[in-house]
Amino acid sequence: MKKLKIAIIGCKNMGRKHLKVLRECFADRVKIAGILNSTPQSTLAAAQELDVPALESLEKISKRRVDAAIISTPAENHFETAKVLIQKRIPLLVEKPFASDELQCFELIKLAQKYKVPILVGHTENYNPAVTLLKKLLDAPLKSIAGIRTSQNGGVKQTHIISELMIHDLAIVTSLLQGTWVKALIDKKPEYRWDEHAVIELMYECDTIVKLEALRCSDCAINRKMRLIDAKNNIWQIDFLERRLSKNGEVLCEGGNSLALELEDFINMATLGTPPAVSPEEARNIVALCNELEAQCDW
Repeated sequence: MKKLKIAIIGCKNMGRKHLKVLRECFADRVKIAGILNSTPQSTLAAAQELDVPALESLEKISKRRVDAAIISTPAENHFETAKVLIQKRIPLLVEKPFASDELQCFELIKLAQKYKVPILVGHTENYNPAVTLLKKLLDAPLKSIAGIRTSQNGGVKQTHIISELMIHDLAIVTSLLQGTWVKALIDKKPEYRWDEHAVIELMYECDTIVKLEALRCSDCAINRKMRLIDAKNNIWQIDFLERRLSKNGEVLCEGGNSLALELEDFINMATLGTPPAVSPEEARNIVALCNELEAQCDW
């Protein structure tokens, strides 16, 4: 069987994770066509270290050499990078967020429709076995959702904490709830910047109350959990790190590889034409939600 030739654009943190999983789980289906970083020096150094081909430039990538591509550059570069590759008719996996704002997302969706290019947006937690099982088993409306997500990836960032970290939980909320939010309260602890911390409370049209917190600090404890209460007063809990789902204290699933499941979906999309679990349209709505919330912050 002919292997899918995948290029990785931005092979640093997340790009290296993609490379590792592709090699470990999909070596029989995938060949790494090459990697590209922000500078030729960085590209060559990483290519030698990782034993993969170095791509010369984004402009010189072609369908003759690349069947599909993963964009894992910094978020502010997603839009321009995706535009170039869509016009080359190369199927894409774009790391979250899809783009910086809703208008950029609209433009990418229209361009992808014009060139008939399939796109999957990398909201990896939507592939978490605990999340997918919850969606299958949930049989009553949700009364409340509470979540916390922390990261030790400190330092000053160009991206707001909502689009950088909280977006994982907002993507899950978006996939679970119908309708839109009608009221939002947003705050942060005074000792942190808006790229480090945020707490939001959302009231939805369906009367569901959502409370989420995100913190990025080099010395914080890692905590990534969500607690949901449905209309039957069942308590569902997700431990994202363990990929564990429990209902009223009973463990229903544990373990799995979210990124491998996402990449399998991407490979199937690129080779078989199957629709991705997270569509560009859903990803656009998630970006719009992040933008709306960030607009209420003194950022």
